[in-house]
Amino acid sequence: MIGPLLLSPFTPQRSSKWHTESKAEGIVDPCDGLEDLRPHNLLTYKSGQESLDAWAIEELIGHYVNYRKAFAPREPVGAFGLYAITTRRPRVLAGQVALEAVKPGVYRLPVVGRTVTLIVLREVEPCPRNALWEIFSFEAAKVFAGADTYRWRRDDHVPILEQIYQRYREVGISMAYTFEDFKREWTREKLAEMTPEERLRGLPPEELVRGLRPEDRLLGLSNEELVRLKDLLERRTSGQR
Repeated sequence: MIGPLLLSPFTPQRSSKWHTESKAEGIVDPCDGLEDLRPHNLLTYKSGQESLDAWAIEELIGHYVNYRKAFAPREPVGAFGLYAITTRRPRVLAGQVALEAVKPGVYRLPVVGRTVTLIVLREVEPCPRNALWEIFSFEAAKVFAGADTYRWRRDDHVPILEQIYQRYREVGISMAYTFEDFKREWTREKLAEMTPEERLRGLPPEELVRGLRPEDRLLGLSNEELVRLKDLLERRTSGQR
């Protein structure tokens, strides 16, 4: 689910691989580690239940080779970016190879003439641009903080968040702040941003006036409309149609 969300399904039990065709200039204020996206970008992800190891890096390199042969054989080496994203620090891998620190949570990993950008989600700086990384941090407070500040690229993101939340519950991540709490807060914030017309759109007439006093229901009516209303009421009370 990280791949689709970067440019706009979440499986914390498994690793995932994606390739994207994008450039950094197409993303405003990108997450740490993604500032230098290439025309072709290949990503591998390890969740909080897995460790990013040497075999995962070899798989990423293999995927890159196969992708380049099949889809972009004439592209130069510099047109490809390789990214290894992991929720927790890969301690075994860090003991086997030298990781060059770029910024908190972001490292360069040289591999047979290529450089893999390694991103450790739990180590990146907590800030709005890293909201997506927080969603996949496997830490409840960060998950909801990230969900609240991430600039979603699709309107149906709430079901995506609910799926993420349910998967966290399934793997035993404690969520004291429930998804229902998040939806209530999110709805209140969105309502505050909407115009009165947008808030009322779709409500039937009886719902629009429910709770209003009779005198308040007349507010805003013109004299012509008041006369018409009076006529309708008189006809109704007399049994006429």
